[in-house]
Amino acid sequence: MRLSGFKTYAAVVAVVGGIAVSSGAMWQASSAAFTASTDNSANSWNAGTVVLGDDDANGAMFTATNLRPGSYGEKCIKLTYNGSLSTNVKLYGTAVSGALSPYIDLVVEEGAGGNFGSCTGFVASGTDYSGTLAAFGSGKTDFNSGVGTFAPTGAGQVKTYRIAYTVNASTPDSAQGAAANATFTWEAR
Repeated sequence: MRLSGFKTYAAVVAVVGGIAVSSGAMWQASSAAFTASTDNSANSWNAGTVVLGDDDANGAMFTATNLRPGSYGEKCIKLTYNGSLSTNVKLYGTAVSGALSPYIDLVVEEGAGGNFGSCTGFVASGTDYSGTLAAFGSGKTDFNSGVGTFAPTGAGQVKTYRIAYTVNASTPDSAQGAAANATFTWEAR
């Protein structure tokens, strides 16, 4: 009987050995494949810029005093766009207040020429607003309700705005000594 036990043992060793040899052959066959790769390196992302400036040297456009019905004044301001992105620029009013504001008629034009010191050489290309300072301050209060057509597409583009005021001829006596205040804001988006 010993011989039959040996045959059984030899059969088991042969089966286990066969499995080991075939597993090794399969491993070697699977790791012997051809390979190749490629890459796309040095990718980067950089945000563009929106940069808007003016030539006012931080000075107010208007500091008019002793006004009366019919008083008139005008000032220009030159905006320069130095951003890298295309944008739209709108003008709106903030902090508009005072009992005189309903009697100040504004005309806002945009064009070329002139600067903060003088409107000499200004040539209008369009009128952005005509109405009272009070209406401007209540109706043109943010970018979405603002006025203007300046749409620069890159750095170095310039637009001049002329703002003219006239104290309305029908200003009542009750407005004597009254004042008005406003901040004009140009915003690029």
